[in-house]
Amino acid sequence: MRSPEDVERGRARFAELMPYPAPTSEVPFVRDGVIASVFGDLWTRDGLSDRDRRLISLTCACEAAVPGAIDQHLRSALVSGDLSVAELQEFLLHFAYYAGWPRASLVHHTLTAVVAELGPASEPAGEAGSDAGG
Repeated sequence: MRSPEDVERGRARFAELMPYPAPTSEVPFVRDGVIASVFGDLWTRDGLSDRDRRLISLTCACEAAVPGAIDQHLRSALVSGDLSVAELQEFLLHFAYYAGWPRASLVHHTLTAVVAELGPASEPAGEAGSDAGG
């Protein structure tokens, strides 16, 4: 079991990175694994920027083809401002070449839905009206 300080550090980092509150579960997988370890340890390390970590995490979620995780990572990247719609479209094209078009199609549809849901707030000035699907 991780210390309460580890969990609180993870919760604080989660709040900085994600557009929704950290889960409050006492299940070890969530509390110790996701909150204390992933957000409290991994996402607080030096050596990579948040943007770099987002690209790595997004790539892993997309490669695993897990719709909920893809949605969370795309949404968090946009809401945080770490990645723009245009950058995510470029990511999608690059991903398609390496991981395959069927997986990229899932990401494309998810990105289109997330951008539509977030509306103009998901796009920096000058990108409004861009087609999220390419």
